[in-house]
Amino acid sequence: MEIAKNDTREPYLVIALKELRWVASASFLTAFALVLQWSLYFVNVISIGHLGTNELAGTTLSIFLLGVIANAPTHGILSATETFCSTAYTASRDKTLVGFHLQRGLIAVAIHNIAVAPILWKIEPLLLAIGQEPEVSKFAGIYMRNLLITVPAFTGFEACKRYLQSQGIMHANTFVLVLVVPFHCVINYLLVRSPTYGIGFVGAPISTVISEWVMFAGIVIYIRNSRAMDTWGGWDIRAFRNMFVFYRFAISGVITICTEWIAFDLLNIGASYFGAAHLAASAIALNTLGIISYIGAGLGFGTSPRIGNLIGAAKPRQARIAGNVAVALSLFAGMMCTTFLIVFSDWWISVYTADPEVASKVKNLLSIACVFTTFHGLKEVLNAIMRGLGRQKMSATINTLAYQICAVPLGAYLAFITGMKSSGLWWGICIGILVLCCLQIIYIYMLIDWKNEVRLCIIRLRQNSADANEEQNQE
Repeated sequence: MEIAKNDTREPYLVIALKELRWVASASFLTAFALVLQWSLYFVNVISIGHLGTNELAGTTLSIFLLGVIANAPTHGILSATETFCSTAYTASRDKTLVGFHLQRGLIAVAIHNIAVAPILWKIEPLLLAIGQEPEVSKFAGIYMRNLLITVPAFTGFEACKRYLQSQGIMHANTFVLVLVVPFHCVINYLLVRSPTYGIGFVGAPISTVISEWVMFAGIVIYIRNSRAMDTWGGWDIRAFRNMFVFYRFAISGVITICTEWIAFDLLNIGASYFGAAHLAASAIALNTLGIISYIGAGLGFGTSPRIGNLIGAAKPRQARIAGNVAVALSLFAGMMCTTFLIVFSDWWISVYTADPEVASKVKNLLSIACVFTTFHGLKEVLNAIMRGLGRQKMSATINTLAYQICAVPLGAYLAFITGMKSSGLWWGICIGILVLCCLQIIYIYMLIDWKNEVRLCIIRLRQNSADANEEQNQE
């Protein structure tokens, strides 16, 4: 495939305005969907937060351990699906390769989830073994054992979402979540706090189980009735074979995602050693940033398939401009979020807790969070550009350096050696994200040859097509 001639003809500003409209509309839908998806846990945290500090602390540990053990690797594995599906959709004549790569992603995440299920089931004794408070460990174990049922539904929903987004269908998961979130709010209230039907703490994870499976069913029904079925070639046994190329991208994606999730998980675990109040404050601050960060993540999920589609269509200049536009949007969104935290922090904290000790600690942590909110959104977009280009391996290297070599040791030093406690942990993460952004910017804007990325994309697709054809001939 030759590089499209119209890729270099239009002025930069004309292309930038086109990409601004596309990225803004697509990213708004994905960001809104991510906020809605996170709101399932947000609702749980609010309802449990009013039951007690130990309940909130146990829920927080459970959610973050589920994230780092199951959900983060799922996101990492499916990042390979983003790369292969988006480029196959525009570069391949056989559109059913999009569905073929989806199947490989589903196989990979299923294997992972089966492997980690016993660990998740035994999370209570594991927490006790590392010195967690018995009451907090008990609530974490109860929450996790119930939440374990959601793992297949979560992975299926995430895979289907990326399958649709790679084809430019950005609104499907938003449509599903707009219906599911109000439903979740109702059943959460009924199962947790209703005087008639409420069953207390355990009602929160049960409501999440119901909502997650409804989400998965909804997106499957959408696919069955949309144009996306044109790229689904049916279940193919060949998807199980020669998974090496897929795993080469998937493993790097897992490292990229897990280094960040582990760093934030260690932040929670570290905060727990300073007492339940510190852990609850850290949980509230992280939950707040989780909602805000999904604006940047939404930009990322809109940017990644766009970059992949344009590279697959042999339009490297337009792909680079699309990346520039997404970076600018992330900086603007980050500044708006920082302003919100500064102006409305007192009101926001009151939504979560009425405990004055916890509220004071949350306010201190949010003042630190204001420093890196902008950079966190920028990091999401830069990671998305790397995924769209298929550069998961380099992204994994940069994330490991920023989080595990810089953020975690520095945060531990500030928290435990200098006596800054949970504030020190947060400053370590702040500096790690800043380092991450600087390294990614240097790599993307100084070392990437965008025209060469088109050639690399075609090589990958030809290799996968050849593998599939060879296996078909052998049959």
